[in-house]
Amino acid sequence: MADHLARIARDLADEAHTLARRGEQFRAALCTSLGATAAVLLALALHLDNPWWAGITVVSILQGRIAATLRRSLERVVGTFAGAVAGYALTPLIDRHLLFQIGCAVIVAATVYGQERSRASYAVLLAGITAILVLFGTLASPGDGLHFAVYRFLEVLTGIVVGCGVEYAIGSGAGAAADAEKPGMFARPIDADLLAVAVTGGIAVALIPDVWETFQLPGFAQTPITAFVIVTASRHEPGLKAINRILGGLLGGLYGLLAMALVADDLLIWVAALAGGLLLASIVLHGRGDASYAGQQAAIAVLLAMVQGPAATTDILPAIDRLAGILGGIAFVLALDPLLAPLRVAIGSRLRGAGEVSAAPPVRRPIP
Repeated sequence: MADHLARIARDLADEAHTLARRGEQFRAALCTSLGATAAVLLALALHLDNPWWAGITVVSILQGRIAATLRRSLERVVGTFAGAVAGYALTPLIDRHLLFQIGCAVIVAATVYGQERSRASYAVLLAGITAILVLFGTLASPGDGLHFAVYRFLEVLTGIVVGCGVEYAIGSGAGAAADAEKPGMFARPIDADLLAVAVTGGIAVALIPDVWETFQLPGFAQTPITAFVIVTASRHEPGLKAINRILGGLLGGLYGLLAMALVADDLLIWVAALAGGLLLASIVLHGRGDASYAGQQAAIAVLLAMVQGPAATTDILPAIDRLAGILGGIAFVLALDPLLAPLRVAIGSRLRGAGEVSAAPPVRRPIP
């Protein structure tokens, strides 16, 4: 943990020293800030349920290069649509607890495995996350599965339209970077270690409703996606990703809560504070170093803390609840990981014993 914190601190210091020489980085951050703020305002005008998802979509898709942003946008909209359809199709399982948990575990396992192997990894990731969000949302509010699926897609689509428009207007014209080759989700040989991680990760996420309901923990809506993200990083420095998510969430959340307390119900000041917080976080995000993911999480935390309804509000309890869910998801996965480690080893060994499998070593890659 100390090593991860040191790397993040060094990266943040480098960003501060070199920002003045990085016009492209600042322009990308400005696009992200303006785009996310505009997407939130449009989502509010359209009376969408969770307008922060439109802003989160902008933060997630803008790459600082038009071609890369368009590709990521296409994958996000396709993945979100597929996940919304799949999630709604599985909502009848909610009344059958064991089948519901098995369905969630299968979705998470398929996503963790597929996003590492598929050339359309971002679409696979969004499909799995959206399906889980629809299922967990319907679990908390039975009978609203179709509503969750439709509005989730509309919120993402709003963010994509606004984000791409802003990127086209003031973004860079540079092309997209080439992606690394991947074997394909269903290609042979099977990656035994990755599949073992995927299966145990699916079990961890499927257990969340039981734990949260038993202990009446806060932030249930944010917990599954946080747990999902940490699980997907299991072979790529999950500790670094968890620390980035905690650090970014805390800094962005504290900024958002402080801003909410200061701006009261003044809409214009609220918009300015929202855009300012997003700009600061996006500068770190587009630095593309070890702290980049912390910048993304800070931007998301600012949105979750400050966007709560059709106008500015002084009620910070919903924001605190969401931030508690983020921290709870991280803590749950990290605490459960040692308990699931023997099962993960056993599954990997059994798969390798079955033949036609590989055991590819973990590969360090930049956090997306």
